[in-house]
Amino acid sequence: EGRSSRGAGDATFATLRATLTPSLARVLHSAGRRLASRPSFARRHPPRTLTARANSTPTEGPSAGGGGAGTLERGDDNDRHSPQLSAPMPAARAREEIRAAVYDRKAEEGIRVVTKRAPKLGRGDVLVRVRACGVNPVDAKFVVADKLPESWRGAARWLVDGRVAGFDLSGVVERAYPGSGFEVGEEVFGAVPPLRGSFADLVAVPSSQLATKPPSLTHPEAAALVLPGLTVVQALRQHGVTKPGARVLVIGASGGVGHLAVQVASATGASLVVGVCSGRNVEFVKSMGADEVLDYEALEPEPHDDDDLGDLTRADPLVEALSEVLSTHGGGPFDLVLDTVSSHDKRDRSQRYKSRIGSDPALLDRGPGALDEHNYVTIGGKTGGWITAGVKRLTGVNLFKRGKELFWINFNRCAPDLKTLRALAEGEGSNGGVRAVKPAIERTVSLTDEGVREAFRMLHGRRVRGKLAIEL
Repeated sequence: EGRSSRGAGDATFATLRATLTPSLARVLHSAGRRLASRPSFARRHPPRTLTARANSTPTEGPSAGGGGAGTLERGDDNDRHSPQLSAPMPAARAREEIRAAVYDRKAEEGIRVVTKRAPKLGRGDVLVRVRACGVNPVDAKFVVADKLPESWRGAARWLVDGRVAGFDLSGVVERAYPGSGFEVGEEVFGAVPPLRGSFADLVAVPSSQLATKPPSLTHPEAAALVLPGLTVVQALRQHGVTKPGARVLVIGASGGVGHLAVQVASATGASLVVGVCSGRNVEFVKSMGADEVLDYEALEPEPHDDDDLGDLTRADPLVEALSEVLSTHGGGPFDLVLDTVSSHDKRDRSQRYKSRIGSDPALLDRGPGALDEHNYVTIGGKTGGWITAGVKRLTGVNLFKRGKELFWINFNRCAPDLKTLRALAEGEGSNGGVRAVKPAIERTVSLTDEGVREAFRMLHGRRVRGKLAIEL
């Protein structure tokens, strides 16, 4: 009986809907025409363009346009064409399926390669067919893990889960937004904003973060130059080390940032560039242009007990070696120490470079004539340091204590710095073009699960000399 009642009710509702719907439609249509005829409404709501959609599928009945091959649909906000009649049109190119390496907290090394739809061309963007990407420690650290306490690393994985990895790239312009300044087919290199990701076949890049690729570099070399090169150029400029005559100490001189810091400092006219690295990389760093290279493994201090300070006057082998270098080359202390090693990782803090070098006025200039009062610069540190660095990055206000600073790269509108890197790569440094800046690539991998994971494993092993790159 219940089913019978519901059936009768359904039939009654269907009858009412069939009866009332045409009448309601006529009423609404009439009201709409009267409203649209008012001049004030027409001024506020101009008619929108109708365009024929090439990939529309005709339907049966009157709405199919009399059996035509297309249909009229309301155009989107970017349509600026005249209304077109329904007519056969060539099929529009479907959005391409591309490969991309995305973070996956459940996958091996936290990364996997997936297939996804290509990005759309946004306002002010350039669509780049990627030929190579640089792989950086920050990529293997899930973008933010190096800025958070170690106990929060799980949260870092969660924050970036599903996002495309990578920052820097080199490739060929596929499409460009009008007025971007780039032409289809042009070779470019640059950086994407954080979490947009560069490890993909096709990437949309803001035109303000792109520049023409240095002709002398391959795509892997150009991509490998971007993030560490921007870090070096911005850090040296902000701390006044851009004029000939500066004396620069680079700690971690064989790494991705360090080996480029040695080259850029030398190319821009530094009178003395000293590198600190492991014994196996001494000759490599010398080949990058360093005047002197010290092996930190041979200059480690004696075991130090934090609870027992012992003899405070005992000599530090590294300090003694640096003092001897400065004495040999004449002049005063270093104008800048760029420490690319120190971070919140316990393995990095064990060397205590800041306390061993940064506090000695004979090694680091602290006088009134110093190029910069924050001249012991790190590119890693604890969470509090990153917060202070973020304040400086956003406001320009430097809240670091005198003598030290954690530097945070700024990607926004970095095209001028990319052009500086291009000039340096072409041997146009202010030091008379003595040597062209060129990243050293230890290994190139493919955009596959195993390729990207191997790159991450190598970075976690902390023994990469120079840079790693993905070649597509």
